[in-house]
Amino acid sequence: MKRTRRKTMRGHGHFSRQRKFLIYGVFAALWGSGALWLVFHYFLPQHGPFGAMPNPAEHWLIALHGAAAFATLWMGGWLWHAHVAPWWRNGKRRRSGMSLVVLGGVLIASGYALYYANDDGLRRFATTLHWLLGLLFALPLVMHGSSSVPQEFID
Repeated sequence: MKRTRRKTMRGHGHFSRQRKFLIYGVFAALWGSGALWLVFHYFLPQHGPFGAMPNPAEHWLIALHGAAAFATLWMGGWLWHAHVAPWWRNGKRRRSGMSLVVLGGVLIASGYALYYANDDGLRRFATTLHWLLGLLFALPLVMHGSSSVPQEFID
């Protein structure tokens, strides 16, 4: 019996509408949960009898953010094989794509530091870096993925 491999792309490096929906859905869950966590953490704290306390939504948002981050790590490996490698020789949007890879790498490293850093100075630096770059990540991602943005503007 002959095995067939399911195609994940239409043509060379192009994704179907369903795959794009999945990719952008995972990124939206990651970005949205992080942005909402920032809002709840910094602007909507709860006030208890002993002062300010974390908003109850923070726990669920950070749990969703962690799950979305795990899915994004898995998806990053898949995207490297299915999208980055086939398009590398073409040269189109290479600089914007590599900036997304570098930005993603810094976000992964700062997220790791947030989880494991014991030093308060390093933790403060990683916190600020992570949420600043995380909020900014949406703009180059949308620009890279948009076919309506002129190529000269992106690269």
